[in-house]
Amino acid sequence: MTDAASNVDDTPDSRPILGITFLLIASTVFPLQDVIIKSFSGEYAVHQIVFIRGVIALPLVALLAQFDGGIFPLKLGSIWLQLLRASAAFSSYIVYYMALAAIGLAETAAITFSTPIFVTIFAMFFLGEKIGAFRWFAVMVGLAGVLVIVQPGSGVFEPAAVLALGAAISYGTSIIVTRKIGKTANGGSMTLFTIVVFIAYGAILGLVFSNIENVSPHPSLAFLYRGWIWPESGHWIYFLALGLISAIGFYCLSQAYRVAEASVVTPFEYTYLPWSILWGYVFFASLPSMSTWIGLTLIVGAGLLIVFREAVRGRKLVRRRGLGIMRQR
Repeated sequence: MTDAASNVDDTPDSRPILGITFLLIASTVFPLQDVIIKSFSGEYAVHQIVFIRGVIALPLVALLAQFDGGIFPLKLGSIWLQLLRASAAFSSYIVYYMALAAIGLAETAAITFSTPIFVTIFAMFFLGEKIGAFRWFAVMVGLAGVLVIVQPGSGVFEPAAVLALGAAISYGTSIIVTRKIGKTANGGSMTLFTIVVFIAYGAILGLVFSNIENVSPHPSLAFLYRGWIWPESGHWIYFLALGLISAIGFYCLSQAYRVAEASVVTPFEYTYLPWSILWGYVFFASLPSMSTWIGLTLIVGAGLLIVFREAVRGRKLVRRRGLGIMRQR
C-alpha cells in the first residue's frame, strides 16, 4: 500500500537494472496476495481481511520507512486531500477483491490495468493537461479492450467485471489526487496514513455490513456482507503472509521508482499479468477466455503506448512518477 511516486526525488542518478529488479520482485509477490484473498473470499469478509492485513502490515511498513530515511517529521500536506486519496485507494482495494471473489485472477487484473487510461482522461479534466491525438487513440484502444472483457449486454456478462472497472477508476482518482498533492508530502508519511485509513475503514465497514442480512447468492456481495469470525489457527500464517507481502511490495516499489526513471520501470508492472494467469491456473484451474486474451492485449498495448509516448515527449510527470497500477496493492 504505497504511492511510490511520492518517494521519487529529482536527482539525475538512475540505476535502471536495479529499479527493474525491484519492480519485478513486487510484481511477483503481489499476485500471491490475490491468491490468498480469493481463497479466503468464501470464509471471511473482505473488510475483515483489509483490517487484519492493515494491522499486520502497519509495523512492518513503519519499520521499512524508518530504515529507508525515517518517518518523522510527518509530511502530509493537505489532510483533506490525503483523506480523499486514501478513500479512493480503499474503494479501489475493496471492489477489486469483491470482483476477485467472482471472476478469475487474470480477468480482474486485466481490467484493473486500464488505470492509466482513466488517469489520462482525469488529468485532462482535473489537472488541465492536454491530450493529443496519439493519446486519444491509446485511450480508445484501451477502452475497447475493457469492453471486450466485460462484454456488457451479452449473455456471458458478469456484474463483478464492473467492480474491477470501478477499481481502475477509483485508483485513477487516487493517482490524480497524488499528483495534486505533489511535493507537499513524502512517501513514508503518505503510506502510513493510508494504512491507518484502511484499518479504520475496514473496522467501520465491519460494523455496518456485518449486521445487514444478505440474501444474494452472488460471491461478491457475500464477500462484502459476511460477518466477522475469528480466523482458524491454520489461517493466521496466511494473514501474516498478506502483511509481509504488503511490506515487501511497498519497499520494492518505493526503491524501483526511487533508483530509476518511472518511464523505464513502469512497463514492467505488466509482468503482474502473466503471474495472475499462472496462479489462476495452478490454484483455481482457471484460464482466460479468448475474449479476455484479446481485451488484455488491447489494454496492455494502450497502457504502454501512453507511457512510451509521454516518455518520448519528455514529460517529467511520467518520466519521474509514471502511471503505475500496483502502488496501492
